[in-house]
Formats: sequence, C-alpha cells, structure tokens
Amino acid sequence: MHDNTGSGSGNARIVEYWNRRGRGLDKKEWEDFYRLMVPVLLRTKLPSDYNDERKRLELVNDFFQDKVLLNAATTTAGPLQTAYALHSFLKNYERERRPDDFPPQPPDEEPAAAEASPGYERLLIEAGIDLARAMHSADQFVADLDDGDAAFLRSHSCADGKAEPMSSIAERTRMGTAWHHRAKRLGITRSKGETYRGYEHTTIGRWLLAAGARLHPDWREEVAALLMVLCQRVRLYRGRTV
Repeated sequence: MHDNTGSGSGNARIVEYWNRRGRGLDKKEWEDFYRLMVPVLLRTKLPSDYNDERKRLELVNDFFQDKVLLNAATTTAGPLQTAYALHSFLKNYERERRPDDFPPQPPDEEPAAAEASPGYERLLIEAGIDLARAMHSADQFVADLDDGDAAFLRSHSCADGKAEPMSSIAERTRMGTAWHHRAKRLGITRSKGETYRGYEHTTIGRWLLAAGARLHPDWREEVAALLMVLCQRVRLYRGRTV
C-alpha cells in the first residue's frame, strides 16, 4: 500500500511525538511535530470547500491547536500506530465543525483526572479566568441542565468517542419535533456565518460570559479552553445517565 504520509522517518517521528505529547514536548519538538504534521494533513481528502489552499491550511492549523496542542496534557487516547490515521482525525474534526462556525468543538477524549491541563490553566489565567471557579461554574451549569440538554451535551457535543446523532437523542428522550430549536437555544447548532453573533443569547453562551469569557474572535482559544473544561465536567458528572 502506498504511504502518502511522507518519509518513513517523518512518519515515525510523528507517531513518537503524538504518543509522547502527554508527557511533554519541548519547544523544538513541538515545532518539529507541527512541521511534520502539516504536509500530511494538507493531503487529506476533504470536501470541495477546502480546495482553497488558505482555507485548508486554516483547518489544519485549527486542528493542530484544538486536538493536538491544547489537550496534550489530558489526553488518554490510545497510542498512534501510523501517521496515516491523522487523515481520519482531520476528517472527523472537519465534520464536527461543518454545521457551525462557532462554537469550537471540545476534544473527544476523556480526561485522565478531574483537573484541567496545565495548558488550559495558563491560557485561562492569562485571560483573567480562575480555573477552579470555571470548573465549579461548569459543574453547577451541568447540574442545572434539563434532561434533554444534558443528553445533547453528554451524548453528542461532548461524547467520549463517536457522537450520537442529535435526531437519535431527540427520539430516545422523546423531545418531539422541537428538538432543533432546543439545540439552537442550547448553543450547539448555529446557522452558517453566524459565528459569535447572538451567541450570548444561548444557554452555553451565557455560561461562557458568566465564566469571564468574551465572545469575540480574539478570544477563540480561551473560549475553546472553557468549552473543553465544560465537556470534561459533562463527562465526569454522574447525576444523569441520559
């Protein structure tokens, strides 16, 4: 089989960096990791929307930030066997983003512990957000959700593994035909091009503001970190089985 991930040595270094990122990489290793991954990811077969090279590179950079760098210290994903698997990872990431320009999707992986990663902490502290308060606020937020909204987060947006379709969640929780409106009100679906506009009126948007976030493009990384914290708390919350 043809290996379109590049040289064998490059493939091996990608695998080694990926499997060791949770224990920490130094600056030069992160730079080498990024340099090796980008050409691999750029060759991924994606929808025609990404024929534009700039848009494709933006997706690749967002993937590296959200799924490789920001969750490095909390990932409990199994070891990577081949760099070829990165193509599937990027395709899944693109599908997660497709319905909405915002919010950025949190990671698919279960945290090893209740604490968020040092990377999250540094990012949020620099933004003036207290991590402990954010986690407590997220716990209260999750506890106050009704069963339908909790199911959407636990089984779809914050699912550990393959996300259950929202239509399936709506059917088994007997939401009726209004589930589209419920999902939009919660803040997990957005109309194309809406980005941050009006997000403060959603349930998650109000929580983000209460946690100290600004709903502005300059705050994309901080908002992503808070959403990752929220999803960690959703997956750890044992009060519901929906």
